Amino acid sequence: LLLLLPLAAIMSSTDLQRLLQRATPRIEDVRSPDRTDIIRREHGHLTLREIVDAIDALEFSADTFVEVFGSMPESKEEEKPTAVHGAFRALSGVKFLSPELQEPSAPASSSSSTEEADGEGNEEAALAAKTSGAGFFKEKDFVKAEAAYTEVIKNLPKGHADLAAAYSNRCAARLQCDRALEALSDARRCVELKPEWPKAHFRAGTALRQLGFYCEACAAFRAGKALEPDNKDWDKELEKTSLQRSTFKPALARQLMLWLLPEFLWAWARGKDETGVLQVQLNADLKELGRPKWRAVREGEKMPTATTRYAFCSRKDYLSNLTGVMQKPVKEVGIVDISGKSLKIAEISSFFQENPNCAYLHLDVRCGSPDKLVAILVAVPCDAMVQSFFASKKEPEAPK
Repeated sequence: LLLLLPLAAIMSSTDLQRLLQRATPRIEDVRSPDRTDIIRREHGHLTLREIVDAIDALEFSADTFVEVFGSMPESKEEEKPTAVHGAFRALSGVKFLSPELQEPSAPASSSSSTEEADGEGNEEAALAAKTSGAGFFKEKDFVKAEAAYTEVIKNLPKGHADLAAAYSNRCAARLQCDRALEALSDARRCVELKPEWPKAHFRAGTALRQLGFYCEACAAFRAGKALEPDNKDWDKELEKTSLQRSTFKPALARQLMLWLLPEFLWAWARGKDETGVLQVQLNADLKELGRPKWRAVREGEKMPTATTRYAFCSRKDYLSNLTGVMQKPVKEVGIVDISGKSLKIAEISSFFQENPNCAYLHLDVRCGSPDKLVAILVAVPCDAMVQSFFASKKEPEAPK
């Protein structure tokens, strides 16, 4: 059972605008503590690690950061980029080899407009069916309510002012009957007929969430919130959707990428081979590693500690080593993906070739089993702009 905790700032573009200001180099003149003098302070760029920490402090998940910042005009203003832009470019471009880690998209639905009456229709019959539908819904007889609202739609002519409400009502009945895909079709028609109506977007978001299309569900709820910015119920729906989404493997994997993004990318870039592969072994479960730190703090729990091991090698050596491990497995290297499917060298090689200008990562983590590692293959954009926001680190002395 998901418990709705106090609402966070996970959907606030205002907070990201403030973060952009902090991340932009600037000069500030401030008064001294005794207010007798002016002190000039120069602020340089924040680093990628500082931005990731700030994103967590603002209680954004990886997904909400990408979606909210991506909707802001500032995300496209890269003439003077900041580390916020760098984090966005990397995270929004993350690609996983495993289909199970890819965010699903809602399928296109057939138009419901073909059900609407041609000509003048029969408004008297529509009104009677609407009254019956409301009664059935109140009695929780959702099957009969759905049938009644279908009659409403069939008796209303195209363009009638009551059609949007009829589709909205039938959508609600279908959701109660676990017919979410058909409900989504009704919700889309409702939005098409009356895009300025907040409830139309609520119906769409609810249907999309029930189907597990969380990214599009959040977009629908944000569209509704834009129409009713003072209605706090939209924040509750977004929080509910975010909580449900956070337990699924794609969200867990993206959250892991956010939290360790600076270290992953710096270690890969340090290899100085644009086609090389960084292998990382994380001795912890994905369910723990993929939970936002701020959520753990809220729930009074600690983030897991995990031994992390890095190894960088050329792509040729990586594929050769992985081939050998697949022939003679060792417990330190994962040879199956998140769904338990065996890795295939040809697929991995094609995946890397299809995603140029990226950091290539092979992450080994536990996923439900304490004794078995699974492999997560990732390509992350890591161009010169992203790398310019790495924190300066002192290289260790070469071994003697």
